[in-house]
Amino acid sequence: MKRWNGWGDESIELEVNPDALNFLNERIGPGTPMVDATLAQACKGITPSRLPKHRLVDTKRETRLRHSLGQSLPDWLKLRSGKVGTVTDGVAFPESSEQVQELLAYAKDCGASVIPMGGGTSVVGHLTVPQNDTPVLTINLSRLSRLLNLDPESQLATFGAGVLGPDLEAQLRAQGYTLGHFPQSFEYSTLGGWVVTRSSGQQSLRYGRIEQLLPVAGSRPPAAH
Repeated sequence: MKRWNGWGDESIELEVNPDALNFLNERIGPGTPMVDATLAQACKGITPSRLPKHRLVDTKRETRLRHSLGQSLPDWLKLRSGKVGTVTDGVAFPESSEQVQELLAYAKDCGASVIPMGGGTSVVGHLTVPQNDTPVLTINLSRLSRLLNLDPESQLATFGAGVLGPDLEAQLRAQGYTLGHFPQSFEYSTLGGWVVTRSSGQQSLRYGRIEQLLPVAGSRPPAAH
């Protein structure tokens, strides 16, 4: 499972290199690490959901907390201090386009704002919940992750927006193809997130930025066997 208050997986622990610690100590002196809040402490301060009940919407405090912040330094400081502020009022995990339509209709009926979420790797505030009286519904697209169609002739593939980078490449590789887009957040970010943020990355130079890999009328994007 992904960490609730930082980058990466909970099962992975990395220690700071002793040489790096010595370097910092020599220049700025020994540091005193802050005491991180526990997940239970962070959840305790979350206010009740403002959304009406819906069979597809999870309003548990922990679920809402895990879907309200990205991976920027301000986000990490909020989480580690336990002072997370305003969080989303509910989280849905649609498994089909029909469920997405149902959730959007539900949000419209109850006057809720909608925040789509993929891998949650944003560092520029895409997931920040506005501090106002409008309830917020976060739609997690992670279950929309299948390869829906692959046309060998045009070399165009259609995926669910919530497919993670490794899963996307694995499904293409099984057919003898690659997208070849490898941003630094590749392991934890999604195709939908790449598109809406115009994703790039140092390892994506061979095939191009994500917008160069999207089909445009009259064009044929590069693809590789």
